Amino acid sequence: MAECPVNTNSMNKMAGTYRSNLTKADLIATATVVCTAGQFTRLGEYRVLAGDLVAMGFGECECQDSAIGRLYAIMNTAPATPTDGVIRISTMTANDRPYSIVFEARTEITSMSVALRNGQLPMPMDQLWLSQDKRFELSFNPDTTSTITKADSIVLVDVTKEDV
Repeated sequence: MAECPVNTNSMNKMAGTYRSNLTKADLIATATVVCTAGQFTRLGEYRVLAGDLVAMGFGECECQDSAIGRLYAIMNTAPATPTDGVIRISTMTANDRPYSIVFEARTEITSMSVALRNGQLPMPMDQLWLSQDKRFELSFNPDTTSTITKADSIVLVDVTKEDV
């Protein structure tokens, strides 16, 4: 397989910028969430702290093998039974108004490989920076009505943070 070039020049120019990660602890609010088939149910949110700027993803994406930022998500019911559906990450303003959808995909795509980074979905940095009190909100629309369990689910989303 040919090597893919990685261009990190733009990341190196941003002082105080670093890679971070959001997990189920950040994005799923309760131990269980009942999700009704055919509609998006809010699982939880990550609120940006004072002094931070946060953007979804990390780095640039030249190709699948070299993508720096990654996303892996699988929604499970107990005991660790996968539930197919659509995962959505949207942004909300500090005044609880919807701002934008930054990611939406089926779980069959987001749950290919938790162990191998190049088997995870590439997640290059989005240029939308969220500031204090703005939020990333995780929602799920299952194919069948299901009770999603936080303990059995996995959510790993690379983000870019900057100290301000």
